[in-house]
Amino acid sequence: MSLSLLPLTLFDIAGCLAMLLLSILCIKQAIKLYHRDPENALYTYILWLIAALFSFCLLRSIGHLVKHYLFFLGHTDVWATISPYNGSLITVTFVVIFASTLFFRNMLLIMHRMRSDRQRIKQTSSQLLELNRDIESVVRDRTKAEFTLQLAHEIRNPVMVISGLLRRMSCSEQAKEKNQQYREAVLEQTKKLEAIVRRFEEFQIGEDEHFGVVEINALTRDGVEIIRLEAEKKGVELTFLPGEGRLLCRGDSRYLKVALLHILRNALEACGQENHIQITTYQVPTGVAIRIYDDGPGIAPKVLEHIFEPFYSTKDGSTGLGLPYVRQIIREHRGDIQITSLAGHGCTVEIILPSHLQEFEK
Repeated sequence: MSLSLLPLTLFDIAGCLAMLLLSILCIKQAIKLYHRDPENALYTYILWLIAALFSFCLLRSIGHLVKHYLFFLGHTDVWATISPYNGSLITVTFVVIFASTLFFRNMLLIMHRMRSDRQRIKQTSSQLLELNRDIESVVRDRTKAEFTLQLAHEIRNPVMVISGLLRRMSCSEQAKEKNQQYREAVLEQTKKLEAIVRRFEEFQIGEDEHFGVVEINALTRDGVEIIRLEAEKKGVELTFLPGEGRLLCRGDSRYLKVALLHILRNALEACGQENHIQITTYQVPTGVAIRIYDDGPGIAPKVLEHIFEPFYSTKDGSTGLGLPYVRQIIREHRGDIQITSLAGHGCTVEIILPSHLQEFEK
C-alpha cells in the first residue's frame, strides 16, 4: 500500500465507523417513534426508510472495511471476487429506499384523503343526527295533533249528555224536583268540560314555541351542505346562489329544513353523473323564495298532474307521501309550492314563503 494513500484510507475507515454508529442511533430512534404510535403512517414510513438506509450504511461500511483489510493483506483478488456481490446488495438497498419512498408517498396521500373523508363523515353524521332530532320533533307534533282530536271526541260526549238533559227539563211545577236532578247532572258534565278545556289549554301552551324568524339563506345553505357529499359521490354538481341581504320569514326551521331536504334528495335521485342542481334564493314581493332546478330527465306530464296526490308514486317501495307532506308544511307556513317540468328538460321547484318585513325590522 502506498504511503501517500494512508491518510485517505484512515479517513475512509473512520467515516465507515462513524456511519455505522450514526445509522444504529437512527434506527433506534425510528423504532421508538414507531412503537409510540404503530398506526401512524408517517412513523411507519420513517422506520422503513431508516431501515433501508441502515442496510445501505451497514453494507457500504463493512464492504469498505473488508476491502481495506484484504488490500492490507495483499488479497486484492479476493476483493475482486466479492466486490460485485457487495455492489449488488447496495443496489438492492437503493431500490428498497426508492420503492418505500414512492409507496409511502401514495400511502400518505391516501391517509390524508381518509382523514378528510372521516371529518366529512363525522360532520355529515352530526347533521343527520340533528335532522333526526327534527324529524322526531315533527312526529311529536303530529302526536299532539292526534291528542287534540281525542280531546274533541271527549268533549262531544258531555255536550251530548247536556243537550239530552236540557231537552228533558220542563217548566211545570211538578217537574221541579226532576229539574233539580237534571241541573246537577248538567253541572257535573259542565265540570268535566272545564277539565277537558284546561287540559287542552295546557296542551296549547308552547305549541308555537318553535315558530320564529328564519333566515332562508342560512337554512338553505345548511340543507345544501347536508347532501353535498351524496351529490359528489354520485357525480352531480351542486350550486347554491344565495340572495342578497337577509331573506327572512316566520316559521319553524325544523319543518322547513325537512321539506327542503326532501326536495333536494328528489332532485338528486332524478339526476345522473354530470348533471347539475342549482339552488337559488331571492326576494319576491310577497316574501322570500327558494328555487331548485335540476337538468335531469324531468317529469312526464301525466306524472306531474298527480305529483301532490298522497300514495301516488312511480318509485318502487315509496309510500308517495313525501311531496304531499312537503306541500302540507309549506301551506302551514301560508306559503306556496309549484313544480314545473318538461320530460327531458329538467325540473324546477319553487317555494314561496310570506314574510312581514316591517315586523322583522323592529
